[in-house]
Amino acid sequence: MIGTFSALLIALNLAASNQTADPLGPEDLLGPWSGTITHGEQTTAFALEIVARDDGKVSLLMTIPAIHVQGSSLGAVPLVVGEAQGSRVDVGLGPFRFVHDAAEGTLSGVMPKGLVPVYELPVTLRRGGLPESPERAELAGREVQPLWSFDAGSPQWAGPVFADGLVYSGGEDGRLHALDAASGQRRWSFLAAGAIRSRATISKGVLYLAADDGMLYALDASSGAERWRVKVSGSPAVRLPFDDPKSRYDRFGSDVTVADRLYLGTHDGRLLALDPEDGAKAWEHAAGDSILAAPAVHRGRVFFGSYDGHVYALEASTGKLLWKHDTRGPVVSTPAIHGDLVLVGSRSYDFLALDAATGEPAWSHYVWFSWIESSASVRDAVAYVGSSDAAAVFALQAATGRALWSADVRGWTWGQPAVTEQRVYAGAASTPGYLVGHHGGVFALDRKTGQIVWYFQAPASDSGPFGFPGSPATGDGRVYASSLDGRVLAFAE
Repeated sequence: MIGTFSALLIALNLAASNQTADPLGPEDLLGPWSGTITHGEQTTAFALEIVARDDGKVSLLMTIPAIHVQGSSLGAVPLVVGEAQGSRVDVGLGPFRFVHDAAEGTLSGVMPKGLVPVYELPVTLRRGGLPESPERAELAGREVQPLWSFDAGSPQWAGPVFADGLVYSGGEDGRLHALDAASGQRRWSFLAAGAIRSRATISKGVLYLAADDGMLYALDASSGAERWRVKVSGSPAVRLPFDDPKSRYDRFGSDVTVADRLYLGTHDGRLLALDPEDGAKAWEHAAGDSILAAPAVHRGRVFFGSYDGHVYALEASTGKLLWKHDTRGPVVSTPAIHGDLVLVGSRSYDFLALDAATGEPAWSHYVWFSWIESSASVRDAVAYVGSSDAAAVFALQAATGRALWSADVRGWTWGQPAVTEQRVYAGAASTPGYLVGHHGGVFALDRKTGQIVWYFQAPASDSGPFGFPGSPATGDGRVYASSLDGRVLAFAE
């Protein structure tokens, strides 16, 4: 959900400049107000503390135990009080709009869009002590060190791929490295003309890789020799840093999915079907915005999400649109297929199951205050998916959405979990100065219980994101992960 709180802070600043009503003395509203937010049958604790300032404004401190936010400052805002109507009076606190009911002793309203972007969720607060966020216990499991480490010299965003004894990882400098999986020694490198924000795909000895220069490259997987390249995007991808107010947090690009053809999405919003022999285009379909993750191909259909908030289903042979479903938030992950269901997350805070034939929702799992950026992995009828501000990996019944367990991994889990018979592996990332003290690391979880079996913690950065934002890979009894400090690491499973 990184970006949601940034939007809220922007709204607070706008509110500070636009609200001109003479503020009433804040003494009647000062102090902590706590209560609950409601979404369907779910509720979660929420609190605000209103603190007086010398300049006539008030400071807002926010507590959300569900995502470990405790007393985080939302800055200074005017306190705007309307005319009383009986015991009720309208109260404005930046983006918050409440009705204060003196008889009931409540502040009630709807959560602002800066915190809850899609749904209108009612909130009722009463005077009282702030709810305490549950203390995070010391990390369980054992701390491990890598078997080997390779310094690629540039941030590695998307995560590595394992195939035929080699590990492939691409960096911000445009270099793709092929490493010996047993030793970490470099076998070969290839330089693209743009940053690499997607994972390589290997099929029948050919490696396919899309880069931010707008090109798709086909290489010999064993030697790195280029076979062909084609232009797939009209212009190079431009990604704004997280601290830019206009950032879209579009951290990844689309991998290539290999079936009868090559299928991939582009930063300029097109889904392409290409000939694997030479990259010739068979068809394309224009979405409403960027496609930032690989499509899924299943039973003659292509499923993908777009930043425009929709999940699309196309006929694989022609690109004909079969259906699209509006999730009401950007979709930046690859759909997972379970039987006749399409499982996908959204920045609406929903993890959804859609009917593969019609696009109609079958079930939805809501994650409080957290974008679902991760692509899910499905094994033995269980879906494993990461999250953003929830800083957790979830295990859900794929058929029903029933929660089986969640594991606190202390950071943003944007990548796709790697799942084996016994374990779930996930990378976590963070950035300094965020509302919550997240960390970066690699985690091995027990697949049945979600308990942490082992972990590796990444060194924190003084500036900019750090840790393991991408997807880990497994192979030959090892786990491979790549980091924003430029290292590719291998661990024993």
